Amino acid sequence: MTAPVETTARWIGPRDRPLLGWLTTPTDGCTSSACVILPPVGYEYWSTHRTLRALAERLAAAGHTVLRIDYDGTGDSAGDQWDDDRVSAWRSSVTHAAADLRSLGATTVTVIGLRFGATVALLEARGVGADAVVAWAPVESGRRFVKELRLLGQPVPSSDGAIVVAGSVFPEPALSALAALDVMELDASPAARVLMVERPDRPVADTAIDHIEAFGATVTRLALEGSELALDLPAEYATVPAEILDAITEWVGDARREPRHACTGDRAAAVLSWRGVRINEQVATLGRRGLVGIVGTPADDDARPADHATVVFLNSGSETHIGPGRAWVEYARTLSAAGHTTVRVDFTGWGESPDGDHAPGRPYDAHTLDDTVAIVEDLTARGHERIVLVGLCASAWVALKAVLLVRVAGIIALNPQMYWEPGDPVEATMAETRKRRTPERQREERGARLGLWTLLDGIGLRHRAATWLRAVARRRTPVLLVFAEGDDGLEFFNNRVARSLRHVQRSGFVEVVEVPGIDHSMHRHWMRADMVAVITGFLDRLRSP
Repeated sequence: MTAPVETTARWIGPRDRPLLGWLTTPTDGCTSSACVILPPVGYEYWSTHRTLRALAERLAAAGHTVLRIDYDGTGDSAGDQWDDDRVSAWRSSVTHAAADLRSLGATTVTVIGLRFGATVALLEARGVGADAVVAWAPVESGRRFVKELRLLGQPVPSSDGAIVVAGSVFPEPALSALAALDVMELDASPAARVLMVERPDRPVADTAIDHIEAFGATVTRLALEGSELALDLPAEYATVPAEILDAITEWVGDARREPRHACTGDRAAAVLSWRGVRINEQVATLGRRGLVGIVGTPADDDARPADHATVVFLNSGSETHIGPGRAWVEYARTLSAAGHTTVRVDFTGWGESPDGDHAPGRPYDAHTLDDTVAIVEDLTARGHERIVLVGLCASAWVALKAVLLVRVAGIIALNPQMYWEPGDPVEATMAETRKRRTPERQREERGARLGLWTLLDGIGLRHRAATWLRAVARRRTPVLLVFAEGDDGLEFFNNRVARSLRHVQRSGFVEVVEVPGIDHSMHRHWMRADMVAVITGFLDRLRSP
């Protein structure tokens, strides 16, 4: 970037059903030239998060006021994935974003979208009075898009045709509405200027371009390599296609000479309804590194028991603070509605937190342990007395390390892989890890059958994970280890460190639970009530002497 920028959280739209946006501006204020960035839906939301954040920063460095939004019922915004009229609500989110930018002094608005967001940009731009549109790899045919979702998704048991794609829910009415989307339904020019960013391997149909140009729009087509780096890879492997971002920024134009004015109307807090219960959510920064987190509390102070917990959700994999398939948002809001304080927070280099001098979102990075300790220390200094850390996979590993360094009330470690060691590769899926560890797993199984590991453990020659487990138990901090059925982490425990595991369980401070039906990544949305029951059961037990 050629100029410093800053990003702040901003609740927009209806007070009773707000959307959360991230406003990125030059550091000296807002400008009259503004951009709305619309994300994809489904797993592409997670894999492209870093790319869209980088795009917002580039545009702000060029002098624009930029607002990235989460659609209604997605990300941090209010609403549930099962609500009615999903596609209509997503489309109306653009209206709220454009209105908010105009309340900040914007006189020109460019709507920028990626994949589904690009289609929405084309369809909604005229209605919000957009001056220009950037459609990056748009979904031209909703029918084809729904076929892709069905191929990638899992049917939801006991539902009427709903599917889940990497934790994102698409009820049957939403699928029908998506299938009906088509850029050929445009009956007027979306804007005077349109930039179509195409994938060379999947160009936009000439008929779609001709249709838009027939209404008088000037359409610029750019076929650039790099979209696959953000769209086709898991979040752990996805990288920012810099050439495409530079091309978009250049096309939107340079607004660095525009005068600045104050960005008014601070809305860092909101009251929203979650399944019939009102809760507060406040965007906060934690620790000296300014880690970005969202603190949730019950809206009614009387609903908060004196011995309530502060439950901190740590990043899973390379995903943002909303968690896998929005699980952290849903778990946190359910717990806040039940009276607990919740914090879903991004490590340095993740989500909305500053990068510092770290690569973005790499699981098991050493600094995540320092960040976790800093989060606990900051919350403790603010008066939070019963802090419980929740982590999944890599962040479960981090939480189990952190408990040796800082005092907390409890740990909930979901599918921890305690065999992982610094220097091991980080895979995006457990299938990759399982394949890589095949020789090691076979050795662990043979040793277990022969009783070798039990013998060695008994004479004090222990695996690193066994020594670690015993150190955790000596801290006398309640720890709940939660595993999916047959998870690799539990298989490792049973084969390699079974004797030490039994020892720490007898201490009364370490509990192991295998939950039928859940998956490693918490993507099976229909199991989330079961997971909330496991978490709340542990929190209830913490209240007992």
